[in-house]
Amino acid sequence: PEASRDFVSKLPGVGVERADDVLAYEFMADFRVHTRLRESAVVGPDSASVPVEESTVKPAYMTLPPSIGIPSIAPSCFSCFDYTNGLADLVVGYMGAPFTDADAMQTAPLMVTVRNAKGRAMLDAAVECGKVEVLQRGGKGGGLLPSSGSRGPITMKTVEGDSMVKSLTNPSYVAGGAGAPPWVADILATLIAKGLPKGIEFARYSIDYHYLRNALYVDAKMSPSRSDRHVPEYAKAIMTRYADDMARLKKPPESPVTTIQRALARAFGAEGGS
Repeated sequence: PEASRDFVSKLPGVGVERADDVLAYEFMADFRVHTRLRESAVVGPDSASVPVEESTVKPAYMTLPPSIGIPSIAPSCFSCFDYTNGLADLVVGYMGAPFTDADAMQTAPLMVTVRNAKGRAMLDAAVECGKVEVLQRGGKGGGLLPSSGSRGPITMKTVEGDSMVKSLTNPSYVAGGAGAPPWVADILATLIAKGLPKGIEFARYSIDYHYLRNALYVDAKMSPSRSDRHVPEYAKAIMTRYADDMARLKKPPESPVTTIQRALARAFGAEGGS
């Protein structure tokens, strides 16, 4: 709770003064942190405050200081490879569902993954009760859902920009204490969101990114044999396509002196051969 409060207190539109009014928040597909705020409340017969009105703010992710990233995520999350909740009968989430600029976390369509008969019964019961409306059938494996773009390039860019990854791969890295100004962050979020893959390909991008980041974490925190046992085979299979990029990322950064020496060697080598 304390880590969550510290996190939301850094969000523009929330701040320390409204941190206790936050009802929920979520990182959404538009690279913004959708945050629901309690606007007013009434006191019920049992003296409990019941929220009657709320609003939503959508600050861009880039407004957050890099230094808030690592403390806001539990260490267990960095070593988790069950991002898709593989043992659940029914999984609900926004990844893979259509998303527009007008959507908010409480109004955007959600993707439902049904894994077995129990999950199907749960979904059917919710539909029959009028709690859920099925907008589109996804088909087996989501094959009927929209999907566009390519996740490869943006996935590695996201991994390389992650604060935890930087701290693991560069011993001299110090996370900054300030985020981008809101107007700059708004422009960046809009541009990035427009270039991101959509639908199922966006879901694959998010899964790939988290597996790659977490693989770097367990490699750094565990012995090689334990790390190898800890990462499941399906995650290893997904990460195969990024093997060269990950090997490059794991290489220790060169010191400034070494970089200068390499530059001089290339310069004199070029002159000598001309």
